Amino acid sequence: MTETSIPAAVRARADSERHIALRPILILLTAFVVVSAAMEAVLVIQTATGTPVGIAIWIRCSLVLASSIILLLIAGSAARGSRPSLVRLRIISPIVVAAVVVIVAIPGFLPDWVRIEQAVCGALVLPVAILVNLPHIRSHFPKDA
Repeated sequence: MTETSIPAAVRARADSERHIALRPILILLTAFVVVSAAMEAVLVIQTATGTPVGIAIWIRCSLVLASSIILLLIAGSAARGSRPSLVRLRIISPIVVAAVVVIVAIPGFLPDWVRIEQAVCGALVLPVAILVNLPHIRSHFPKDA
């Protein structure tokens, strides 16, 4: 045992507290994945039933689904104690929110029903972008650890 080793009980408590602190983030990002996957399912059903779906809608919704999965994976890594994952989450989540705002704001680019779904996704990621930057969350990832 070295001088810098942390007792197992202290480490377990810190892990538990970090998981509790990140639970709302994980829930929001899971909802983001679910909404994004549901939209992809809607697009598949529409295409299968002969309703035309534009390529811009397919591309945009596929990118949103991919970003939702990536954000959830990064958040899961952060919940396991990865400080670099928290930093990634702090950088990527506001970018995703900004991208959603820009896409939703472009008139006529997407049909209203897609814009609503995109806005819901943005509304799910916005609190994540705020939460990951709070001192309470950052305190679970000390720089010297």
